[in-house]
Amino acid sequence: MDNNPEKRKKFNVRKSTTDLAVMGILTALCIVIAMFLTIRPSSSIKITLTFIPIVIAAYLYGPAGAGTVAGLADILGYVFNSGGGMLFLPITFSEIAVGIIFGLLLHNKRTMPRIILGVAFAQLVVSTFVTPIWLNMLYGMDYLTNIYLRIPQILIMTAIEMIVIPPMLKLLEKLRSAKVIE
Repeated sequence: MDNNPEKRKKFNVRKSTTDLAVMGILTALCIVIAMFLTIRPSSSIKITLTFIPIVIAAYLYGPAGAGTVAGLADILGYVFNSGGGMLFLPITFSEIAVGIIFGLLLHNKRTMPRIILGVAFAQLVVSTFVTPIWLNMLYGMDYLTNIYLRIPQILIMTAIEMIVIPPMLKLLEKLRSAKVIE
């Protein structure tokens, strides 16, 4: 064991408390966005900006922080605004997976290939192929029909995420370099 104090990580209670508070705020922001700023032009299309707090958590706190924010936002969002639906944990696990992938790709890094991979995973893998499995299990919706019905949403959300995420990460980098955020 290395006893060199410069090489050991120190546990900073103030920093960890601040991190928890910021993650709580990002979780609450996800819920508020989902409740008040989500557009549903049809029953199969949902346009939302809930990815913004998750990507911020991914950049600041990595996979664990982003996965936690995404998972808690999904569960607490159900508690506060179930809309008659039921909590279905496989969908929550999909949300956590998206947060973890964004965290692995974007934690302290901002490159276009990493952003494209994160968006591709979120939209092309989870929204296109995994979510229809859960909806089939939950509501009996035909898998292929559900994929077909989700194509407009996936195209719209991919475009929105590709437009919003790069400048948002650039702003976070500027805030970090100005020591506004850690």
